[in-house]
Amino acid sequence: MQAISGRQALAPLVTAVALVLAVGGARAQEKAQIADILKTALSVSSAQEVNVRNYDVPPGWATPMHYHTGHMFLYVVQGTGTMETEGEARTARSGEVLNQLPEKTMVMRNASATERLRFVVFQVGATGAPMVVPVK
Repeated sequence: MQAISGRQALAPLVTAVALVLAVGGARAQEKAQIADILKTALSVSSAQEVNVRNYDVPPGWATPMHYHTGHMFLYVVQGTGTMETEGEARTARSGEVLNQLPEKTMVMRNASATERLRFVVFQVGATGAPMVVPVK
């Protein structure tokens, strides 16, 4: 039987740890998938439109600070999300809705470190206005 040195015995463990760290690092770099679903004019006296956007975001994802130019409603399809507005955090789970008034700064987060978050944003606002405005 051949003796194995301490360095030889640790090599598989070091390789396994490096692989786990590399895979974990790749997950942190994963991009959110965002797709517009609908954008249409409303039949109202002022020029208004509806935007509907689908989000599918990785664990730990968060938006930068931003605001919406119109009234925004967020429906959680899968997972748990937290909306932070002016120091208040509101959390919604699958099947629940969060709403936000125009021009209120906010951050939206995937509340899970392990599961994806899927949600749909419905926004009603002025025709031609951007849906989201970053805050610097």
